[in-house]
Amino acid sequence: MNQYVIEPAQKIPVAGKYDVVVCGGGPSGVMAALAARRNGSSTLLIEQYGFLGGMATTALVGPISKFNLNGERIVSGIPEEFIDNMESMAGAITDLPSGNIPYDPEVYKYVAQRMVLDAGVDILYHSKITNVICDAPDTVDVQYVVIDNKSGRQAIHAEYFIDCTGTGELLKWSNLPWKMRKNSAGELQPVSLYFRIGGVNTSGMKLLMAEDGQKYANADLASILNEEVEKGQLQNFGGPWVVHGSTLRPGEVSVNATRIKCDATNGRDFSNAEIKLREDVFTIFNIFKQRYPAFKKAYLMDTAAQVGIRETRSIVGEYTMEVDDVLNPRGFKDTIAKGGHPVDIHHTGGAKQSVNFIRKAYDIPYRALVPQNAVNLVVGGGTISASREAFASIRVQAQCMALGQAAGTAVSICKSENLAVSKLEGSYLREQLKLRGAIV
Repeated sequence: MNQYVIEPAQKIPVAGKYDVVVCGGGPSGVMAALAARRNGSSTLLIEQYGFLGGMATTALVGPISKFNLNGERIVSGIPEEFIDNMESMAGAITDLPSGNIPYDPEVYKYVAQRMVLDAGVDILYHSKITNVICDAPDTVDVQYVVIDNKSGRQAIHAEYFIDCTGTGELLKWSNLPWKMRKNSAGELQPVSLYFRIGGVNTSGMKLLMAEDGQKYANADLASILNEEVEKGQLQNFGGPWVVHGSTLRPGEVSVNATRIKCDATNGRDFSNAEIKLREDVFTIFNIFKQRYPAFKKAYLMDTAAQVGIRETRSIVGEYTMEVDDVLNPRGFKDTIAKGGHPVDIHHTGGAKQSVNFIRKAYDIPYRALVPQNAVNLVVGGGTISASREAFASIRVQAQCMALGQAAGTAVSICKSENLAVSKLEGSYLREQLKLRGAIV
């Protein structure tokens, strides 16, 4: 039988009032905040860690994918400005034909913060979303987001909100419709803990994810890990992808090899996954060092601060992207971003990965960012309304950045014209994004 306690009612101080509050400072949140502020809205960006970047910096998920398809740009605007700024600090490689962008996480953190501050966005770090307050019970017009940080519990008022947390940390407290992206067996794609290795003889390894239509897993290392699984030294792995991702210098590699079944919206499950995968990092690193000559003098540089999360919640949107929209694109009047990453589904029961490569860039409509019945809340990035298969392509960082720019632009237009987010004409938003350099 479940036990409960009643939390006493309390007065929550209002710590700020803004036109727009963006929750989550990852790839989509940074772009959303920049777009909102550059379009004239006073903007606050709330982030649970002490730096920006989300999966790119907290989880070291790299490279940033995917700016190109078939050698042509499919994402531009503020996202391209961002990677160009990183490149100017020797913190990114931006000219690979695939449009995958290896990067330095510390440069990423700095450039993201500098751009956001230069635009006039307020940042509130170390703050967790703990509730929302609507204009009346059972309504969807959000008035305040409630946060917890070192100052205690606080409320922030805004005219419009954007959930860019990737896992729906704002959405879940609202009365707007959402669901989990589980498959028919009730599973989500596994989580993975990235780690980075230095002292590697990278001269003979193919590290740059430079071309389209290729699987980049290292076959020799996969064979070694399979042998260790058969001997009982390791339970599971993925790939392994040993590349220049959140690394870009000779002698350093980013490793995506761990995986475990996990519902990252469940606190105990999430904690257990972190514990198990941190053990697996050292197991895999030692296997590489002992059995693969290029790692003979290697050392572990670092592990990610948290696991990388592939999928959790999804809004039930005004439009839901289906896999046919990805594989057989037909265009939308309200297209606000384009995608080109493979339909990429990782399996929890082994090292398998299902990949369906994209031949032509596809369109993503504004309606997929708008929860049904929404008044003043849209999403960017990981909670987009999309089937599990469609999201398996959309979920990568460059596409999330483009969606963030669209979301921030949308709410600023709505603010200036006093519109509900569901009433914004998507074709008008599309034209405004074109004027701002986006590829739509």
